[in-house]
Parts: sequence; structure tokens; C-alpha cells
Amino acid sequence: MYFSSDEKANVIIGEAAMNLFNAGQEVNVELLIKELQVMADSEVNEYRLEQMQTARQWLTGFKTIGSRTTGPSTWLSRNVGIEPATSASADDILFKR
Repeated sequence: MYFSSDEKANVIIGEAAMNLFNAGQEVNVELLIKELQVMADSEVNEYRLEQMQTARQWLTGFKTIGSRTTGPSTWLSRNVGIEPATSASADDILFKR
């Protein structure tokens, strides 16, 4: 199965979120960033390491209100063939059902 780089970035953040959830922890931006670092510490695949670094950088923009960059964050904002009921911001995180 082929995944685009956008889908792999979504998978990396989802994997970190599921790790936190399965450990009974809250899932928030700060803990996602820390979990991605924990994952990176034991990762040997260079491509996944790059995706984790990119995801951490992107998530860092959500740590405090007003600190987000205004540039497009297109790597995580794709609509997957479904038109949303409301307009989607480029900063929205979309999950597949």
C-alpha cells in the first residue's frame, strides 16, 4: 500500500496519540511533542525520524495561543475525498474514519 508523505505525517501523529491514549495519558500538544521525541529516540528509519521531526516542529506552533505561524501547513490539512460541513482551516487535524 502506498502512502503519500502527508498521510505518513498523519500516521506518525496518530501513532503518538494512540501511544498516549493506551498509556492512559491525556492527549495534548505538549505530550504529543514529548511522545514523538520518545519515539524518535528508539527509531532507526531515517524517513520516519524526519517525519517525527517535521511533526514536532508543526505541533510546536500550537503550544501557545498566538504562536502559530501564518504560513500554510499543507502537509497535514488534506481533505480525504469528503467535503466538510464547515470550512476547514489549514491548521485543522483531520482523522479518517
